Amino acid sequence: MRDLIIIGAGPGGYELALEAASQGLKVTLIEKDALGGTCLNHGCIPTKSFYHTAKLIKDFQEAQNLGFSPLPNWDYQKTLHRKNEIVSQLVGGIKFLLEKAQVEVIHGHGKLISPHQVQVNEQIIEGAFIVIATGSSSAKLPLPGFNLPQVLSSTEMLDLDVIPKKLAIVGGGVIGIEFASIFQQFGSEVEVFEALDTILPLSDREISKRLLSYLKQSGIKFHLKTMVSKIEKTDHLQLFYQEKDQELTTEADVVLVAVGRKPKLDKLGLEEVGIVYDRFGIKVNEHFQTNFPHIYAIGDVTGKMMLAHSATYSGFQVLKHLLHQSDRIDFSILPSCVFTFPEVAQVGLTEEEAKSLDYRVLKSFFRANGKALTINETNGFIKIIVVDEVIRGVHILGPHASDLISEAVALLNQKTTVQEMKNFIHPHPTLGEIFASAIREDH
Repeated sequence: MRDLIIIGAGPGGYELALEAASQGLKVTLIEKDALGGTCLNHGCIPTKSFYHTAKLIKDFQEAQNLGFSPLPNWDYQKTLHRKNEIVSQLVGGIKFLLEKAQVEVIHGHGKLISPHQVQVNEQIIEGAFIVIATGSSSAKLPLPGFNLPQVLSSTEMLDLDVIPKKLAIVGGGVIGIEFASIFQQFGSEVEVFEALDTILPLSDREISKRLLSYLKQSGIKFHLKTMVSKIEKTDHLQLFYQEKDQELTTEADVVLVAVGRKPKLDKLGLEEVGIVYDRFGIKVNEHFQTNFPHIYAIGDVTGKMMLAHSATYSGFQVLKHLLHQSDRIDFSILPSCVFTFPEVAQVGLTEEEAKSLDYRVLKSFFRANGKALTINETNGFIKIIVVDEVIRGVHILGPHASDLISEAVALLNQKTTVQEMKNFIHPHPTLGEIFASAIREDH
């Protein structure tokens, strides 16, 4: 019998396997596709490879204002090749680490057949503990024409051979907005359709509103409070939508459907074994246990906090729990990042969530930051939510926000007060000084 069976080798699954093996557990890791899961193979990593290229294109265009000319040529096929090389290198690294840690890896579809047994291929494996970490897949819309070949998921977008001249994106969440930003820099004419009245609905509203303004200025066209009804194929794709009680249409070469993700629950044997779940995910308690105490579920398959680092730290907490060890992981302090132009990052309370509390907001703008001026990236600001003199939320819209947010995570974990923060020395000139600038604005 194995000490631990993990179904799914995404960030939650493989990181847990490595950590458990380091603790002396006998671990079996089951994966039906590639090691690394969606994040590494079809999500975070390849998207950020594209993002880096898009950022270079943007920088080269703006370099004309700094005396550079002409613009260099760009080969999209090399961008695709580089993306694939990065993914291959990281998958190989994970394979090496798992082998070194003596984690048993079985490729195939894992299915629960009893509370302690998992079947994969023709093999039945028994485990004292089981963790389900099967992740999620792109959600689909059951509308006419959404099965046409040129209507793609985010996974398929990453393998496009040719950049579409006109790209329509259904969905204004993180995935849709990141792809809009990337392909607009790649040269596509981009049009985004969102049913809600805002993009990035889980972000602080002020941040979302300001980002929307920047993206519009870059040339991306937005339709908010708009319902898409169908797609038809003519010479191009014809997308039909309802906006302000009007039935309208637009043409596109490719349509990206980015309306969220759904947990991968099919053929896991959940119902047969008796694990409680619904279409939103497997039900777990604060320790990520299912209704069977020795069976856990982590990451996207629970329908909560669909972020790679959330899955990873969920796995770490599961290991601590089954080994009867304590931890201080606080999932209310979970950072998130959006790779747009400029970037967005946040952790802790939004201003909307703080409305019922006695709170105040501290701000500083990148246009007043010396480093931001030198690198010619002055759009955006930092927004700090303070409750009872304790820093409870940080929201950054601006250059390198995804890197800067790590300081905020430390501040929130240590329950840092405004007065304590005033004593922290930030090096000059750096983007990180924006924290100090915001705090100094408090009198």
